[in-house]
Amino acid sequence: MSPSKFDSTAVEELLQQTPVDGMDEHLIEFSEALRTVAKALRRAAEGKASAQAEAAEWKRRYELERTRNIQMERKGNNICEMLQSWWTRTSLDNAIEMIRIMFPCLVFWEVWKEQKKRVSEARIAERISAEQNGGIDCRTIKNSDNQLMLQNESDEHREKGCMKHGICSHEVLRDRESDSNSNVDCNKMMRKASFKLSWWCKGENGDQHKHDIVSFEKGNITTAERSSKQISLKWESDPQTVLILTKPNSVSVRILCAQMVRWLKEKKKINIYVEPRVRVELLTESTNFNYVQTWKDDREILLLHTKVDLVITLGGDGTVLWAASMFKGPVPPIVPFSLGSLGFMTPFHSEHFKECLDSILRGPISITLRHRLLCRVVRDAAKNECETEEPILVLNEVTIDRGISSYLTNLECYCDNSFVTCVQGDGLILSTTSGSTAYSLAAGGSMVHPQVPGILFTPICPHSLSFRPLILPEHVTVRIVVPFNSRSPAWASFDGKDRKQLAAGDALLCSMAPWPVPTACQVDSTNDFLRSIHEGLHWNLRKTQSFDGPQEL
Repeated sequence: MSPSKFDSTAVEELLQQTPVDGMDEHLIEFSEALRTVAKALRRAAEGKASAQAEAAEWKRRYELERTRNIQMERKGNNICEMLQSWWTRTSLDNAIEMIRIMFPCLVFWEVWKEQKKRVSEARIAERISAEQNGGIDCRTIKNSDNQLMLQNESDEHREKGCMKHGICSHEVLRDRESDSNSNVDCNKMMRKASFKLSWWCKGENGDQHKHDIVSFEKGNITTAERSSKQISLKWESDPQTVLILTKPNSVSVRILCAQMVRWLKEKKKINIYVEPRVRVELLTESTNFNYVQTWKDDREILLLHTKVDLVITLGGDGTVLWAASMFKGPVPPIVPFSLGSLGFMTPFHSEHFKECLDSILRGPISITLRHRLLCRVVRDAAKNECETEEPILVLNEVTIDRGISSYLTNLECYCDNSFVTCVQGDGLILSTTSGSTAYSLAAGGSMVHPQVPGILFTPICPHSLSFRPLILPEHVTVRIVVPFNSRSPAWASFDGKDRKQLAAGDALLCSMAPWPVPTACQVDSTNDFLRSIHEGLHWNLRKTQSFDGPQEL
């Protein structure tokens, strides 16, 4: 057999042989091993990224703390320099100041020594005369000495008295029962502990509001009239200028606006401001509305509160929100007419606008002070929390959500630098009490009277069944931070608009704004609030239980 024929025969035999048994099983095991290695590498990469993010967060916190320490050290050095410069004045000035301080003290000391000397001489004379007479009991002298000592202690207590900026309380009680077993008959003195109460807010003592809340008399703490009491507005002079804001794209609102403008001008002789869009619509209807005024740019809008005495809104709650957003500071009283859907903040009906406005312009009227939130965005690149974007005022709520991302939001929440919780869910709502019947209510929050000052802390679909809503006091500052290990950025919206992205390291600061929104009441704030939840939400509406069922005998 030739070599070439042997080679071809061997190849054919090899090709005809069956594959090695178990080849596929080995390949499957190898692919699973590769998959396991890939998972381990992926976990290692994720752990590395998480560690880097945590390290960056700690570095940022270290830099912030270092900056604060440097600022405090500079402040301390400035104070030391001021004290040193004051102390190193000329010796003559120091001597004069010391003489001015010490001279009255020396005079008082000499007078006191002279009086003490006279008292001692008088006591010695009385004792000598008593020994000479022999008929006077020494207990009378001891009693007089004890009474004098008690009187001196009482005078010292009065001199300590109440501090300058606080309200102290003390009361002296006398027990007049005599001790029959004692040789000395003296009055027992019982004193109630003195104290001082002061308000503490953000690390500072402030007493400017204590008389509005509590009173301190004779050691007893009692609550006084609260700031949430029903407020009445009485005009000291007649209103001269009115701003009318309307809901756009509504024919009925446009007709009502024209009637109201004409009546206010002809019957009440009031100057009227409207939006540029509304002025164009009025002039299109009739050229007789040329007396209606408007503004040209945003700079004039900022000065509206100095010109306008009253704001009238024709629409729903959205129109009230729009009116409040126009005023970045103080807000004139708002009279909201209901031309919308629900109307939690619009108690007045347009059919009787003449009677309503006539009563309001005469006064007095009950108003509801609706608190607003002051929101500031602090970017991660900012050196400190003072470097913020332009603040935004909201009347209803600020919402932090996940936007279009499919991942859960990851938010760290702080209240006055105290850690609250880490939010994992669809988002978080920070609401005012006026906004408690809006988005916060749909997310499971409570309905709160609008006169109650507070911040509602309501999660949106949290990934924990124990995450319940909170109501925080009005004086706190809430800080929401997007951590560096968050899978996606968050989005913040303010009263449903002005949407802003919050990247990793960014923070949102929310506190109570100093400028509330005063809205006129049809009856009073409580009556209007209860009527709105009854009519708007049909709150607790059910059929009455039948009276002909089983009864207790």
